[in-house]
Amino acid sequence: MVFQILPVKNKELFLRYAVPCGEVLVKRGDLRKELLKKLHDSVMYGQNIDLPVERFFPVASKMCTILAKKMGKKAIDDEVIRKYFLIEHEKALLWRKQIKSDINIKDCRVYPGRVIKIYSGKALVKTPMGEDILRTDFVKNIQPRDWVTKHYDYVIEKIKTSYLNRMLRR
Repeated sequence: MVFQILPVKNKELFLRYAVPCGEVLVKRGDLRKELLKKLHDSVMYGQNIDLPVERFFPVASKMCTILAKKMGKKAIDDEVIRKYFLIEHEKALLWRKQIKSDINIKDCRVYPGRVIKIYSGKALVKTPMGEDILRTDFVKNIQPRDWVTKHYDYVIEKIKTSYLNRMLRR
């Protein structure tokens, strides 16, 4: 029986979390740099994404599919994407690190953070790992004191308190 990847309902949200990992895939030769830029720009500029994003990030797609099926879903929806990247992603990283030594766990882990200051295209964010200047390509209208998620050097999105509390407990 062939494992079938479920479709991603919200490609923009999926790509917010997946694109920061793209540089690793480009270095491996698993993703073309031009395609990664196109995916990044589609999210950054709010463009329609009509590409099969599941194919470009196969590990995230497979892990989200497994999680969605456990949750009784027929597609990878927002709840699945957030549960995977905010709660389950670290376990997948530790497993993948045994196979692919080029994964930097510290950078790839998704952290919660509090916005301290906003700059042009950047934000100073305090995470459990310290303060970082992060790119704000994917978020609009964040303000100091907002809670956000960080993946690599990107602010990904504002987060609700329920996810923040779960992330801080892990």
